[in-house]
Amino acid sequence: MSPEISNARIAARFGLSFTLFGVALFGSAGTLLWPEAWIYIILHVGYGIFMTVWLKLHDPELLKKRMELSSPIAGGWDSRYFWLLIVLFLLYLIVCGLDAVRYGWSSVQFPYQIGALILLAWSLWLIFRVMQENSFASPMIEVQQERGHRVIDTGPYAHVRHPMYTGVIAFTFALPVWLGALWALPLAAAMSLLLVFRIFAEEETLHTGLDGYTAYTRRVRYRLLPKIW
Repeated sequence: MSPEISNARIAARFGLSFTLFGVALFGSAGTLLWPEAWIYIILHVGYGIFMTVWLKLHDPELLKKRMELSSPIAGGWDSRYFWLLIVLFLLYLIVCGLDAVRYGWSSVQFPYQIGALILLAWSLWLIFRVMQENSFASPMIEVQQERGHRVIDTGPYAHVRHPMYTGVIAFTFALPVWLGALWALPLAAAMSLLLVFRIFAEEETLHTGLDGYTAYTRRVRYRLLPKIW
């Protein structure tokens, strides 16, 4: 089967995702006059377009994998887990709008917001580096034998075993601070905890099914943060 993904399917996915994000943020805020949210949306849309174009040109098989929400190889629980994260993320955006704009529960000083914006940009850069380095970065937990799956130990993977999770967790904590919505941080912690639990399931699969992974874990001891964990 060809790895090519139609432009119409990509556009539909983008349209649905960012419509949901926009409705969650601006609907809960009750206004479109929210500069921080617009900056986030522009950053995320621009990044998404750049990443999609890059993958379409350089790694269309990975793009196809990233477009899948399930896999016949991965367990059914993993697909349900993915949908749970989507629901939690939408709830998290709704809390951001309620907190930062509609009710103003939180107050975040501007220097902290700028620091959070820098962290957001860094997290997106790290996720891009993961995509550059690892053509097997499927959203599902699976060993892709049909694609010649092998251990990746270069780039970010030379420092931590799960740099994608590092980037996603950093993004999840930075966004509420940039938006001025500290009440969303408990949801950020909940999503991050789910990702941490998923690491153990992923490593069990890789230890069992991917040649060389156990040796790799001896060379690279840390999962998310160098010298910490």
